[in-house]
Amino acid sequence: MMKMQIILAGVGGQGILFSSRLFSELGLRLGLGIMGSETHGMSQRGGSVIAHLKLGDFQSPIIRRGTADILYSFEEDETYRTLKFLRRGSVCFANLVNADRFDRKVLNYLKGKDISFRAFDASGLASKIGSARSANIVLIGYSLGTGLVPFEYKDVKYVIGRVSRKKQLAINLKALEIGVQAGKS
Repeated sequence: MMKMQIILAGVGGQGILFSSRLFSELGLRLGLGIMGSETHGMSQRGGSVIAHLKLGDFQSPIIRRGTADILYSFEEDETYRTLKFLRRGSVCFANLVNADRFDRKVLNYLKGKDISFRAFDASGLASKIGSARSANIVLIGYSLGTGLVPFEYKDVKYVIGRVSRKKQLAINLKALEIGVQAGKS
């Protein structure tokens, strides 16, 4: 049975809680136990938001430093702040407008830990489809396209249909699709 520890990091307004709900529903669809915890200042747009999500059989909702399997970071500073959660051999998907400016020392550290680091401008791609707020879904789609996560497109698409508001469903599905296609290229 699958066991997966996921960190979702960003700032208020970037869809961290929506993404957490998406992965929770995905866990239910896959028949997995779900535990989660969020730390945030939701009253403040732009404040740090981190969600810990465990899929599978776990005893505690908090992910300890050096044990996470996947990090989805929707904001550059939050990427630096949350990399400490990743275990050796894990993967990080970071929404970065300009990956070239990401700290080279940090990239070398990640390489030394066999952590796969995938920087992608999900915000830019989301803006191109007219929905900057969908960057979180674009990044999740991108991760699916890379093949580095154990989730299937059909399951994520189904769950987006379940958790999206009606007026957001079409754009969320489009964001997922363009993210997947970008991840494959």
